[in-house]
Amino acid sequence: MNKIKRVYIEITNKCNLRCAFCAFHHRPLKEMSLDDFEYCVKEIKQVTPYLYLHVQGEPLLHSKFNELLTICDTYQMNVQLVTNGTYIANYPNLEQHPSLRKISFSLHSLDYQQIDTKTYITQLLSFIDNYSKKNDGYIELRFWVSDQLNQKAKEALAIIKSRYELLPTSKPNSYKLDEHIFIHFEKEFKWPSVSNNSNPNHGTCRGGKDMIAILVDGTVVPCCLDAEGEINLGNLFNASLQQILNSPRYLNIIKGFNENKLTEPLCQTCEYRKRFD
Repeated sequence: MNKIKRVYIEITNKCNLRCAFCAFHHRPLKEMSLDDFEYCVKEIKQVTPYLYLHVQGEPLLHSKFNELLTICDTYQMNVQLVTNGTYIANYPNLEQHPSLRKISFSLHSLDYQQIDTKTYITQLLSFIDNYSKKNDGYIELRFWVSDQLNQKAKEALAIIKSRYELLPTSKPNSYKLDEHIFIHFEKEFKWPSVSNNSNPNHGTCRGGKDMIAILVDGTVVPCCLDAEGEINLGNLFNASLQQILNSPRYLNIIKGFNENKLTEPLCQTCEYRKRFD
């Protein structure tokens, strides 16, 4: 069986923002119950301890977010949270969860925030300062490379630079701000969609090979960019993860990637996977 390194879980597909760069899904809005989440964690633990709270939706909107992290603590998972940060002030004690190893703040959302940039960034940096004093987990601030020309991003970066010196790292467009605190500028990409123009059916990807994602209703897909659950490998609430990872469709996808073939129409429209060609 292929070795999965990390699993993404969509604990809710609800979001408080509508950012232009993010895919708009048409699935019913929902949040995962604690029982369903714990079941998912038990299944994932058999494959990998690395869990990402991110697909669609804003994780901090989940009504029982702290309880979800407590479950992750119990099963000794290594959790990465990806958030737009707008609700981070509601969670001042996240450092109490040993499972939370990294928080990534998507600052690509600045243009779509309802509060002014200074207030937002100041609140964010206040949280980071408090969190980093009590926890050795990692913090990552994410911008698009093109954001450096954006007025709100410029304002945010000016505030960040007034607090921290940006020290280059070995990774391109990545800088160290402090111990375990980093800022990264990513190249923007377009989410794959079957409505997009297809590219040739040759190529490869790490989706399905290194990672899989579980949508809020239990649907398992090969990667976190399948916003609509187009590549439905099975439902985790109806079959075990081991069964799903041995399903004909999953194995056919992996065989295709190993042979430089894209067997799924959605993969043929994906720009992000070109980074692995």
